[in-house]
Amino acid sequence: MPPAPSAIPDTVTVCVTSCGRLDLLARTLESFRRYNAGGRYLISEDSCDAAVIAEVTRAYPESRVLSGEIRLGLMGSMDRLYSVVETPYIFHLEDDWDFDAPVDWQAAIALLEARPDIANVNLRVFEEIKPRHRAKSDPLRFQGRDFAIMRPEAHPEYYAWSSNPGLITRKLYERYAPFNRVIHDRMSGLMKQDGLTMAYLLPGVARHSGKGRNVVDPTMPARPKSRPAKWLRAIRKKLYYAGLRKEPF
Repeated sequence: MPPAPSAIPDTVTVCVTSCGRLDLLARTLESFRRYNAGGRYLISEDSCDAAVIAEVTRAYPESRVLSGEIRLGLMGSMDRLYSVVETPYIFHLEDDWDFDAPVDWQAAIALLEARPDIANVNLRVFEEIKPRHRAKSDPLRFQGRDFAIMRPEAHPEYYAWSSNPGLITRKLYERYAPFNRVIHDRMSGLMKQDGLTMAYLLPGVARHSGKGRNVVDPTMPARPKSRPAKWLRAIRKKLYYAGLRKEPF
């Protein structure tokens, strides 16, 4: 039998970023709500498509749907959501994840309360993380649950914060707001510079489902398509992480 649903605490707001992928959004929320009951939801629909916004509003009447006339991109969408959150905890959820078990809300909240150096409790299945990065983590047993705490050397910028499904405090957002002042990886890097890190709640309950369905973020440079351009992009990022470039792209 599947595990019983877990009640989403009143102290948590589920914040969902979406951009026109109605099928993936439906799949994500169906799997998430299969295992997590109740809760308050905010959805940022960033497509700027009136028909899509109307359909999201119709399909999820229990949610507050936020949108606008100009696309904000991922970080701007998070600002749009997080800036109106009133609960002490924010659970971030993008529109392309599959859940196969409930979130252990109490364990995630308890760890954030006990460890101020942990910015983000990530619920992604840990096996989806690259092995060389997983190897640079430390096990933690806390209140009967297993976690992996990422070491600073796991990556120059990753693994202090992520837009993968996970829990943060509203205070963390207020400390670093607005998020859209930097790109995704750099926000994590800023938190790492301040001594913050990320915990994975093992084994994880969410798997990425949006491979090959990427949405163009208007705040980011276009991804290269040719092999030489991809190599050049990778070289630039390596130089950036080595401190030899001011910008990663």
